[in-house]
Amino acid sequence: MNPAFSHSNIKGMVPDFIRVTNTLIDLIKKELSQGNSNVNLTPYISKTTLDIIGLVGFSYEFNSLTSPNELAVAYDGVFNTTPDMLHATIIMLSSYISFVRHIPFGVNLRYKEACDVIHRESQKLIDAKYKEAESGDLKSKDLLSLLINNNKTLPEEEKLTYDELRNQIMTFLVAGHETTSVTTSWALYLLAHHPHYQDLLREELVKAYPDKSKFNPTYDEIHSLEFLNCGTEIHVGILAIQKSAEIWGPTAEEFDPSRWLDPALMKKINNYNYLPFLNGARGCIGNKVASAEAKIMLAMLIMNFVFKPIEGFQIRRRAFPTPKVDPYLGLDVSIVKS
Repeated sequence: MNPAFSHSNIKGMVPDFIRVTNTLIDLIKKELSQGNSNVNLTPYISKTTLDIIGLVGFSYEFNSLTSPNELAVAYDGVFNTTPDMLHATIIMLSSYISFVRHIPFGVNLRYKEACDVIHRESQKLIDAKYKEAESGDLKSKDLLSLLINNNKTLPEEEKLTYDELRNQIMTFLVAGHETTSVTTSWALYLLAHHPHYQDLLREELVKAYPDKSKFNPTYDEIHSLEFLNCGTEIHVGILAIQKSAEIWGPTAEEFDPSRWLDPALMKKINNYNYLPFLNGARGCIGNKVASAEAKIMLAMLIMNFVFKPIEGFQIRRRAFPTPKVDPYLGLDVSIVKS
């Protein structure tokens, strides 16, 4: 799969990141124009990252921000529904007792129906890609197309099967959507609660791109910005490692982006104590895609809007199934004055 995630291919994804985020910005502006300054950003950000992974993953238009199709609705039903106690229990039990997921009642029936849609639409996607590949017309640069074309060049014993390729669609969706959505949500939450750093980031962006209407950075430009920048089962305490004062110093529990500008700290950082994407053979293959996508989304949002906490509105970090903002990311939003 590595060729699909090459540096040059990731660079080619940037226009899609920008195009979808521009749609997000227009929708937030529309809500503000209607007098709604307290904005629930959770569905907006989630739909943005879903639309992006659809495009860069397999050239598929979810359009979930504007007019969601059947696959977008099904995916949302499986992954974005906040589980109640019963649903959470079923998810937990089904990991050990598989038949629990097949008991025919409400939650399970809705889950099965959504999964059937995802399976059917994924099959349509992969069939269309296969037909293009067989005729030599598969020229798209999306991840699935690159994977199929590269698969054709492999020795027979190394090739992915039809089912394995089809299942990569779900892999791309889950790995490429939820992670970036959660990361961007928490980044906006922290920037809203630390306006000094939000202002510093905005100043850097305005200096680099004075006319935000012409914001169209390349992959290299966005990464040049300093401030934006076997056998035995074990559990790696990633959260504990990332909050360790021994590694990160006395401000380990604080939101302090400036720590990344400290040369002394940077000398301490290695593949064993900085683990947002894990490392080694099981490290996230899409880490550069996710980083570029999140940076561009944040840059465009911060250039266009000021984010502040809503007085009296409390949130917490949901632990299961992913560390989402709970109940949702509600922020006071206003347009940046030129």
